Amino acid sequence: MTTTYIDAWRKSDPKLEAAATAFWTELNLLPEGATAAERLKELAVLAYDGATLIGVSTLKINFFDQLRQKFAFAREAIRPEYRLQSVGRDLMLATREVIEPYALAHPEEEIAGIGAIYQAPGIGKRGIGRKTRLALIGYTAKNEQVRIGWFSHFIVPPNLTPPKPRTGGGAE
Repeated sequence: MTTTYIDAWRKSDPKLEAAATAFWTELNLLPEGATAAERLKELAVLAYDGATLIGVSTLKINFFDQLRQKFAFAREAIRPEYRLQSVGRDLMLATREVIEPYALAHPEEEIAGIGAIYQAPGIGKRGIGRKTRLALIGYTAKNEQVRIGWFSHFIVPPNLTPPKPRTGGGAE
């Protein structure tokens, strides 16, 4: 298998968007209430085996309270018959290779790194992914792994504001 990765980050390419939409629709991957149009704004990388689209990644830039920085959170979907062939790991690497230079070229966006929440069972048993450089930093309330990789060019500002106090009184 020779996999090709296509950079779609902020390209608004109708051909890539149509392929991603067809992929999500065919595999019934859009959650209830989500639309392809919303997800296409986050389209990052498409993975192909020849002419077959086998994986899609998206990125959503969010402030991550735990580390007090903005991260590009990756989401990816892999065609089921390709899931045990390292396509997910390689797609994550390709996604990082797209967003890290973008973050360097756009310092005004203050993107500190890439993150992911691993939802598939049995994924990411090692503490740090050697290729993707994502470190396990904790778990969600659903016991899903949270992994973060800082960008090598990012320097944490010296004057971080303290986190906002949580409301509600109980543990969240």
